[in-house]
Amino acid sequence: MLELSMRKSACGSAQQALGRKATTRSMGSFLFSAATERDVERAAPDFGAARLLISYFDAQAAGRRIKELLGNDEYEKRRPYIEAALRGEHVTFERPLSLNGRDRHLQIDYVPEFDCSRRVVGILALTQDITARKQKEARLESEALHDSLTGLANRQLLADRISLAIAHARRNRSAMAVLYLDLDGFKEINDTLGHDAGDSLLKRVGERLVAAVREVDTVARVGGDEFVIALWQVGGAGDAARVASKLVKAVSKPCDIAGRAVKITISAGVGMYPAHGKDAATLLRSADRALHAAKRVGKNAYRVFDGAPLASA
Repeated sequence: MLELSMRKSACGSAQQALGRKATTRSMGSFLFSAATERDVERAAPDFGAARLLISYFDAQAAGRRIKELLGNDEYEKRRPYIEAALRGEHVTFERPLSLNGRDRHLQIDYVPEFDCSRRVVGILALTQDITARKQKEARLESEALHDSLTGLANRQLLADRISLAIAHARRNRSAMAVLYLDLDGFKEINDTLGHDAGDSLLKRVGERLVAAVREVDTVARVGGDEFVIALWQVGGAGDAARVASKLVKAVSKPCDIAGRAVKITISAGVGMYPAHGKDAATLLRSADRALHAAKRVGKNAYRVFDGAPLASA
């Protein structure tokens, strides 16, 4: 049951009550404390399952009362919405909030209330805690862009990052590089030690690759034992080759997997923008060809693509 302390108007409190009840019911079930014309309500310690707080502000004092409640900084950020509500607009927006040391996310509705002359006489503020929803959305977005096993970027995110790096290099008339890497003999280790050990090894390799490059670079897992790294602005092929050499050495160090010292090696191919391709697909093909050249010379090595630029896809 809903109980609101209603502000009487020239049109009578019943019409106002029906309007508020319809608005609040449309928002779902909730707990709240009532507000009067002179007293901004306070939230109960437990907002309830839907975490919805209702506040009412008289139009004549709305700016002052809301400012007292929010503080100057937050008030200035919400001022456009408050002014829109006072003009008679229903506005909905979202705001982050730090509450008792915890980061929360709020959805806020400012609903104008009118008298019989359609003059705004107050603002009904509906504040809902949507932190759980935002966390779920962030989790789903992350899952859509990252490899589920290693947490590294997936193909979709990699393509975006390569495109961004190319655009940056084009604007700055500089170079960027794509490195295609593949573990040597991974199938044998997977078959010998089992898939759980193989998964642990892939995660360890991913960690070593991330540790060996800059934060601005992107490390992605694009297949079973295949990785691709997009190197943001580099000085040239020599710089990219030095990074490739560093990666090969980092991965080759033994690591403990399921109580056993396991040694794995990796081969790498390097494709350079703009020398070896001017789009993501062409650069990936160039780097993949260089990777196969590294495999042919005995693995545990890297090669820079040395052919003519490939045609764009």
